[in-house]
Amino acid sequence: MLLGEPERTQADLCFRLLGIPVRVHPFFWLVAVILGANFIEGPKDLVLWLLAVFTAILVHELGHAVVMRLFGYRPSITLYGLGGYASYDRFWRGSGWGGGAFGQILISAAGPGASLLLAFLIIVGVWVTGNPVRFFWGLPYGFTAVFALGFSEILDQFLLWLTGVLIAWSFLNLLPIYPLDGGQIARELLVWANPRQGILQSLVLSVLVAGAFCAASLVLWKSWFLAILFGYLAFANFMTLQASGGRSSGW
Repeated sequence: MLLGEPERTQADLCFRLLGIPVRVHPFFWLVAVILGANFIEGPKDLVLWLLAVFTAILVHELGHAVVMRLFGYRPSITLYGLGGYASYDRFWRGSGWGGGAFGQILISAAGPGASLLLAFLIIVGVWVTGNPVRFFWGLPYGFTAVFALGFSEILDQFLLWLTGVLIAWSFLNLLPIYPLDGGQIARELLVWANPRQGILQSLVLSVLVAGAFCAASLVLWKSWFLAILFGYLAFANFMTLQASGGRSSGW
């Protein structure tokens, strides 16, 4: 969900995973704590929640990065603020062919795909052990799964939070709002269908969907966090649309 690479700090956590450089900005931990403030009741909950959020977002960005590398790019991952940012060196490409629009769609879809795959494996693992899994459907997060393995209270809490973040983050990112993954997929498809107007169409779609979710966040879900998030995305896309001359293009 990042719009660009944040400045490096001395408090960054840096490591490599599958040969891919990963950087965790300190602001990532701060935002994670804020998001979990309503249900973190002590040091144990704090550690489990941070571990669940960190794992979920890292898996999501790793999905993007692995597919980037399959297409011949050299990826890196940054976790910051509301999420993460998988990028690649646009001036270097190995023997891969890049993939064009199709490749960009696969790269965008790989993040939610990796998250949903891990959530699916966790749920199947719980089901295989003979424990029931209950599903609750509805917006804004798609659905949630409730279960308990019964082996360990700590393990149950971690897996519940991890599965919840994996699913919710995937659903939000698949919305056709730029620069979310769904918005990037929509942009590639619209540009492919209409090279001259595709980008403007994607901006209009982003403004409409983000605006609708902003209103629903205030009226239906009573969530100021989601309202601010979608409101910001609607405003950012609207300003981009204005700057690109969207009003004079027939959109």
